[in-house]
Amino acid sequence: MIRFGHSGPLSILPGRRFALLALVCLGLLTTAAAWAQDPAAVRLLREAERLVEGGDPGSALEELELLIQQFPRDPLAPRALLRMAELQIGRSDRAAAETTLERLLAEHARSAEAATAMTRKAELAVLDATSSAELEEARTTFRRVPLLYGRDAFPALQARRHARMASGELSLLLGEAAAAAADFVAAIEDEPPSAALGRAQLGLARAWILTGDLEAAAEVLERLAAADEATAEAAVRARARVELGLLHRRLLRPRLGLGHFLSSGRLAAPGLALREPAGVAAAGDGRIVVVDPRLESVVLLEKDGSVLTKQSLRGAHRPGWRDGAEPFVTTDAGLAMPFGGAPLTFNDPRRNAPLKNLVAAAAGTFGDYFVVARGSKGLLHLRDAGGGRELLAEQRGEIVDVARGPQGSIYALDGRGGAVLRLDRDGHTQGVVVRGNWKRASALDVDRLGFLYVLDRGNRRVELYGADGTRLAALGPSLGGGVELRAPVDLAVDGSGRVFVADEKLPFLVILD
Repeated sequence: MIRFGHSGPLSILPGRRFALLALVCLGLLTTAAAWAQDPAAVRLLREAERLVEGGDPGSALEELELLIQQFPRDPLAPRALLRMAELQIGRSDRAAAETTLERLLAEHARSAEAATAMTRKAELAVLDATSSAELEEARTTFRRVPLLYGRDAFPALQARRHARMASGELSLLLGEAAAAAADFVAAIEDEPPSAALGRAQLGLARAWILTGDLEAAAEVLERLAAADEATAEAAVRARARVELGLLHRRLLRPRLGLGHFLSSGRLAAPGLALREPAGVAAAGDGRIVVVDPRLESVVLLEKDGSVLTKQSLRGAHRPGWRDGAEPFVTTDAGLAMPFGGAPLTFNDPRRNAPLKNLVAAAAGTFGDYFVVARGSKGLLHLRDAGGGRELLAEQRGEIVDVARGPQGSIYALDGRGGAVLRLDRDGHTQGVVVRGNWKRASALDVDRLGFLYVLDRGNRRVELYGADGTRLAALGPSLGGGVELRAPVDLAVDGSGRVFVADEKLPFLVILD
């Protein structure tokens, strides 16, 4: 099952999946009485909604089915079918939802609800995708919506706008920036103005960054960051500010002759008392997870370093983020979800036995994981539902860390071979990106622009590389401001380009900005 997050590009997927559905009828009920031909159909639909509000979706589905059977030609019939599918999705009955959506498309093909049904089907296909080819198929479905339901016949169709933005987001994920830009421009220019189109502008800025048009991207991001609620949703405005920070730190500021890092210091705040930080991971929105074995705890921090929550956890190694929203921690037994969710365990594909001693992990695009485990020289590509394989074993190196980069790409740090290797989202090796003269490389992270950050524990420094592997900067051991790396073990970069270093001998996180 596909999952996305801040490290993945689908901004229309809050957390791990599409805003699919939030069980909103797109304003259907407010206009039901005006459009319905039979008052009895209106009463059935209202009764279904009353049952939903009362916590009885099963009975609501029965009322909707009764409406559809008794009034198959009523304008409320397609609306009832769409509502039924959304309720079925909400109950995790995906098979029934797909059948209902097919029924809607077959019986009411020229209704506005049919356009929404087509986008729903594509969204479900994205969630179930297990390969890039299946993402391309879903994109094809999204692209059919504006062709079949044009603006002349459907002047204010939300599904058409949504489909165009979803197609653009998938193009970004597939690495097709020009195609993504075309979809976003169509959504902006051809659809009625609304706050929802802020997402299309954000996507367009990302596409321009990938094509190298940095000034145009910065202009859009600045406009979005300063927009009001009528122009862009709050989440889009916040995301634009984050993207703008990364763009300035890594691309625009260096063009002015300024360094990639201008300051260093301690991330310390009330309530944050570390003893031996051994792992750190940063989310796109700036939240940070820290593992401290001496405290036998995992701490979740706000962007400013203030403590959000703290959980006890023994045998913890390194943290990570799943879908940009859910932190996980590698342990001796599997992946722990310290702040909610069931832990995950895997089978070792080499021995057909439970996998032990997980060291590091990165969440893949399709609900899969790329895992570093003690005793494995390569990288394990695993699925939580079972199955897996070992990758990069032929390199005869030793993979010590893994990170997810732009467009779902996976980067693996070969500590013994002194290299960073890149794989595509399907696990196919694409070659060496960086070769470094490191004394003891131990940690790796990648930002949304493809810049790589390597921690050389032996030389006690952080090294920055461009997406093409060019070495751009090296910091440490002395960082200035009275901060010196002593025993650095892990690093992380957030969505705006701030870098955090966990050092076993420092009771705080080091921050590079």
